[in-house]
Amino acid sequence: GLFSRIYYHGREYLDRPMELNIWRAPTDNDQYRKLEWKRARYDQAYARAYDARVCQAGASVRIISHLSLAAPSVQRMLDGEALWTVDSTGRIRVSLRMQRNPEFPELPRFGLRLFLKKTLDQVTYYGMGPYESYRDKHQASCHGRYQAPVTGLYEDYIRPQENGSHGDCDYVVVAGGDAGLAAASPQTFSFNASVYTQEELENKAHNYELEPCGSTVLCLDYAQNGIGSNSCGPELLDQYQFKEEQFVFAVTLVPFVPEKGTAGQS
Repeated sequence: GLFSRIYYHGREYLDRPMELNIWRAPTDNDQYRKLEWKRARYDQAYARAYDARVCQAGASVRIISHLSLAAPSVQRMLDGEALWTVDSTGRIRVSLRMQRNPEFPELPRFGLRLFLKKTLDQVTYYGMGPYESYRDKHQASCHGRYQAPVTGLYEDYIRPQENGSHGDCDYVVVAGGDAGLAAASPQTFSFNASVYTQEELENKAHNYELEPCGSTVLCLDYAQNGIGSNSCGPELLDQYQFKEEQFVFAVTLVPFVPEKGTAGQS
């Protein structure tokens, strides 16, 4: 139900297959919520495809898959359908229509995780910046067009945790060398780009222990649960919790080859 390769104009874009992603490296504020999330096996979730239908529509190819997110020893967390459309220019559109099992707690996040070549190390985005922003943490940010290296988007907390998300985005472009990938959506979305995986952030106790994974990790999120929680106060307000039981995430991926002297620009 997901792409294992993106190959465009003689260039490979992915270091490993893309993933449906519902986990995040727990923040200090998640210290109690993460116990519920781990009981639900959210940290072990993986995508499973049950069928795939392929058809041609004019100059495009459509791939329709029934898929779910599941983990060992628990029932499906989410069930849904992925409609992929690839046109003759190489543009890839996906519509993920998902339904969350209401027996499970709110989601930490939902989106796609892509492991891009590490040479794609410059980011341009139109959304909330230049500081990190979340649905309940964004008043220090302004909506606009920003550019930064991937390493410049990392928020260096002493204890590694989820960081560096930028919300209310219309598009994000990751480029470098002789390749680039743009992501855009008719609905605003959030993203983060990092040299570290969420697993690395979760498993290391100190920032100086972190090791880059060798890829540019790009997370494109429909939504994330809010950052505030009851670690030392009240529970997160309902409007900041990711409790939706049905939702649709639509995003378009556009691989491209930058013109000389324009890498990282859009």
